[in-house]
Amino acid sequence: MTNGIQKGIVVGGGIGGLCTAIALRQIGVETVVYEQTERLSQAGAGLTLWANAIKGLRKLGIADAVIEAGAKIERGEIRTAGGRTLSRSQPGELEGLFGEPTVAIHRADLHDILLSALAANTLRLGAKCVRVEQEQEGVVVGLTGGRSERADLVIGADGVHSMVRQQLFPDVRLRYSGYTAWRGVVATKDESALGLTSESWGRGSRFGIMRINKARVYWFATANAPAGRMQTAAERKSFLQERFVGWHHPVEHLIEATPAEEILHSDIHDLKPLKRWSEGRVVLLGDAAHPTTPNMGQGACMAIESSLVLARCLSRESNLADALKCYEAERMPRTRWITEQSWKIGRVGQLENPLLRAARDFLIRVTPAKLVRRTLEKAAGYEL
Repeated sequence: MTNGIQKGIVVGGGIGGLCTAIALRQIGVETVVYEQTERLSQAGAGLTLWANAIKGLRKLGIADAVIEAGAKIERGEIRTAGGRTLSRSQPGELEGLFGEPTVAIHRADLHDILLSALAANTLRLGAKCVRVEQEQEGVVVGLTGGRSERADLVIGADGVHSMVRQQLFPDVRLRYSGYTAWRGVVATKDESALGLTSESWGRGSRFGIMRINKARVYWFATANAPAGRMQTAAERKSFLQERFVGWHHPVEHLIEATPAEEILHSDIHDLKPLKRWSEGRVVLLGDAAHPTTPNMGQGACMAIESSLVLARCLSRESNLADALKCYEAERMPRTRWITEQSWKIGRVGQLENPLLRAARDFLIRVTPAKLVRRTLEKAAGYEL
């Protein structure tokens, strides 16, 4: 490598961080990942990996393992709270177009597969990054306990509440969507809905369901609410049971079947697109660079794509500044479109006004399937 990048430090051991470590190793960059948690949790939720993400994982050498661990998504539906179908889509058809399936998988299962693909001693747990200091010939990462490590490049992949982003751009603030979300996973032996993902829209609330393997179903719920509302585990479950009473089967059953302590809760934020993601020898990736609302199912997919594009730009450009410009030029238009589309979907899905909801439901019913497919193709058809 002629641009002088021999060692990289990745801040954050999530999906984007681990993919970046694998991709950088492939181009000969020694990489260490610092993750602040003391141990990796098996808690989590489901996520969607569209064909664009599976293509990326194939370049990382783990696509087959991911497909085996998850469940292919063949069909999609949008319903009313009462269960009436408003629209249908066929994500399974995209496999014939792009050569890779759409897969639902538990986040922890994907994480485990990524960990198995890491080089030995790459991941350092219990290592919280507290500062990043740039020098003329390198960059220093300060860790808790007074430790510090030096590298040629630091990649901030530390999520939506990124410390690295805060250091680079201290005036940037997240944008609250106006709604909050709960997530859960339920064990089941019923395979009748295998291959189907559905989302039901009510008054200021939505409920989504998808199989993430033959034994488990992932669900999520949203509700319009002020940000920062704290709930105990029991309060979370009680709130959901009241909010979604009377919704079609199996909504109430899934909430009831999920132990209260296993229901995850988070406010939904995104970030208005930044003008740049890098400063000197520090660059952002994934949710640290472009957090998006989850309505397009592309959050993890974007991080996977970005890890490979960053590695490719570093391998092609002889100058680090040019490599980071290459990365930003390729990724920014793509992630901006995903972020904007996802925000719009959320605004429509969370409507409360009865007249506006009636108009929304009518428009969804009469929208030609080819228009829906066109959006899916644009999102899933990205070529790495």
